[in-house]
Amino acid sequence: MNTLPIIAQDTSWIVINKPAGISVHNAGADSGQDVIQILKKQLKPGTFTDIHPVHRLDKETSGLLLIALNSKAAKELAEQFQERNCEKTYIAVLRGALPLSENWQSWGMAISDKSEGRKNPQGLSKDRVEARTDFKVVKVSHYFSLIEVKLLTGRQHQIRKHSAIAKHNIIGDGRYGDPKYNERMAKIYGTDRMFLHAARLKINIGGKERVFEAPRPEEFEALFREATPSPV
Repeated sequence: MNTLPIIAQDTSWIVINKPAGISVHNAGADSGQDVIQILKKQLKPGTFTDIHPVHRLDKETSGLLLIALNSKAAKELAEQFQERNCEKTYIAVLRGALPLSENWQSWGMAISDKSEGRKNPQGLSKDRVEARTDFKVVKVSHYFSLIEVKLLTGRQHQIRKHSAIAKHNIIGDGRYGDPKYNERMAKIYGTDRMFLHAARLKINIGGKERVFEAPRPEEFEALFREATPSPV
C-alpha cells in the first residue's frame, strides 16, 4: 500500500482511516508496510520524521487512528486517552443473532490486559482486571449481529475477548474465533478480515472538541444483504 486514507489533518496531528491488516508500527524496516513507515513517505518525505501513534489499534482492526506529528502533540493527546477524556466508538459484526435493542447493554467480565487465545480469552485468574464494554445491537440477520461498541476501560483486545466470552465471536477473529468457521466465511465472502472497525472518535484538540468518523466498510454491509449464503 502506497498511501493511507486521510480523514483530517493539521500541522501537529493527522487522523487516518487505517485499513485492516496493516500494523501501526514495527512491521519491519524492510517491509515498508506499517502506518508509520507509509506516512513518512506519504506526508512530504523528509518533512515529518517525528511521528507518534497516540493510541492502539490492532493490526486486524480498521478505522480511525489519531497520529501526532511531533513529540509535544503526542504527549498532550496521549494524556487524554490515558485519562479517558475522549470517546471511541467501534462497530463489529458478531457470529449469531443477538436481540435487537434500542438500549445500551454491558459486558463486565474481568479479563487480563494481555494477548490471550481462544481456549481462555479471559486469561489466568491472577491476571484478570476490571473491564467494561458497552454495546448496542443495531442490525441482525439469521447469522450475524452488527453492534455499536463503547469502551469504558481500555484492556488489550477487550472487545474481542468480551464477545468471545459471550459466545458471539467477532467474524474473522483469528485469535479468539473458530478457525474452521472463519475459513468458511472467507470462502463465501471473499475476505478474511476481522469485522471490527473504529468508527468514531471524539476528542479535545487545542481546546476545541473534534469529532471524526470513518464510514462503515463495504464488507460489513455485504454480510447483511438479502439472500446471504449461510456460513453455518
